[in-house]
Amino acid sequence: MIIVRLLLTAAIVIAAVFGIVYVWTTYFEDPWTRDAYVRADVIEIASYVPGSITELSVVDNQKVTKGELLVRIDQTGYQLAVERAQAQVQEAEAQFRLEQQQAARLTALQDRDQAAVADVNVANAQLQAAAAEASLVAAQQQLRSANLDLERTTIVAPADGYVTNLTADVGDFVSAGTSFLAVVDENSFRIDAYFMETKLPDIAVGAPARIQLMAGNTTLSGKVQGIARGIYLPQANSSDLLQSPEASFQWIRLAQRIPVEIEISEHPDSLPLVAGQTATVIVEPVGNEENQGVIDRIGASMTRFLASFH
Repeated sequence: MIIVRLLLTAAIVIAAVFGIVYVWTTYFEDPWTRDAYVRADVIEIASYVPGSITELSVVDNQKVTKGELLVRIDQTGYQLAVERAQAQVQEAEAQFRLEQQQAARLTALQDRDQAAVADVNVANAQLQAAAAEASLVAAQQQLRSANLDLERTTIVAPADGYVTNLTADVGDFVSAGTSFLAVVDENSFRIDAYFMETKLPDIAVGAPARIQLMAGNTTLSGKVQGIARGIYLPQANSSDLLQSPEASFQWIRLAQRIPVEIEISEHPDSLPLVAGQTATVIVEPVGNEENQGVIDRIGASMTRFLASFH
């Protein structure tokens, strides 16, 4: 019985030691921050052509796939423009054939008898044929433009994602170039973590990271994707090409927050990622285990095991 108590006591002491090691490593040695947020690319959808919405195929927060129909703009005016452009092409083709035949006839007459047709008449006929050909090309381009505008009345999802904050409805008028719908890119979710500049020496691109979402207390794995190379400083605002630094307290130096982008290695199935969610990020310095002894490596392994319950 005494042996069992001793073993139990030893196990508790060992667990406590490794718990202390984990806490110390996590919060004092490994860079960590609670100032982190889930980010994603928001694609603003705008129409190339103005018009009223005649068909809205999605609802708010709906998941969409790339190429799926989102909105259809009223096609009536654009269909009429295509038909008008087609008529202009037919007219230009007929005029071009007429001028081309006239130029060919006069050229053939002159070839048979130099005195039958004046050189100026032949030249004028050839110029009129060239002008008719140019008008035909312009009409064909106008037809392509009309067809393109007609195609652009159908707006599809540019990427896999989620429709968010949908306020448009059937009958609403949309202006060209004005965003009226947003799609959150499903494949762009990442973490923007803001570390104190004093922690940057321990952060390297490619370093593994643990991401703990506040929602559901979910822990994810990731890695450092990049470190921002510049942040805004009020002192950088200049007047007359000279910087104008502001006064600062000499006995207080606040560390700047540097944005670090964290790639999410796995997406949770039970909890949807939402841009703007709060997270805690712990970065494990790269190459730590190369300089560790056997005991340190065992401790590191135990630390990672305990971190799985963090």
